[in-house]
Amino acid sequence: MSLARQPDTHYIETPRGIFTSAGNWFHITSEALEKYAPGLLEIHSLEKLIKQSEIWIRSADNIGIVLFMLLLYFSGLYPALIITLFFVPVWHINKSSVISIPLTNLLWVVDKEIVVVIVSMLVLSWMGITGEYASVFLGIVVFCLLKFGWFRFLVEWLYGKLIKGTLLLNDRVLKMIILKHAIREDIPVKEVDAMEKEILTLIGKHQEVLRKYRKRK
Repeated sequence: MSLARQPDTHYIETPRGIFTSAGNWFHITSEALEKYAPGLLEIHSLEKLIKQSEIWIRSADNIGIVLFMLLLYFSGLYPALIITLFFVPVWHINKSSVISIPLTNLLWVVDKEIVVVIVSMLVLSWMGITGEYASVFLGIVVFCLLKFGWFRFLVEWLYGKLIKGTLLLNDRVLKMIILKHAIREDIPVKEVDAMEKEILTLIGKHQEVLRKYRKRK
């Protein structure tokens, strides 16, 4: 297997797709991307497209944390828990349908760790000052579950088990980022269905390699 990593990038490209330093797989290669959206990579680098995709992938975590903390402050613990635990999986599964370049720029702000940490510290500190220790404890638990992506990984695992024969959530995000940039740059995207089929083929190859690896263990 050949691996390709360009200088100053945070991903490795393999024959089965792209693996990033954040642990995300995208089942498409730069060669396939150039075939289906010719010229796009000359305007927007693959690194940029992947980074924007990961902003959307992490958006469930970051928006979930901010939403929980604001609801915790204004509405109390139980409404915050219920609404956040409902919102995060719904948003994570359906976010690809609302992807746009302007909204990507807005999510870039929420994606900044300092924003999420400051909001959380302010709310949890106030809860501690007012004696709401249960809210502080559960707030820290929710923060960790979302910040480290554990709840998102659970949603992805369940989605993969329940929904077969379709694009994985990460691949849906990258596909929409590619399409949005191509439309903005007036680049015709050739055979979207064929691109999806190629992604599904790479997903199948990746899963087959994982199955063989588990059998060896």
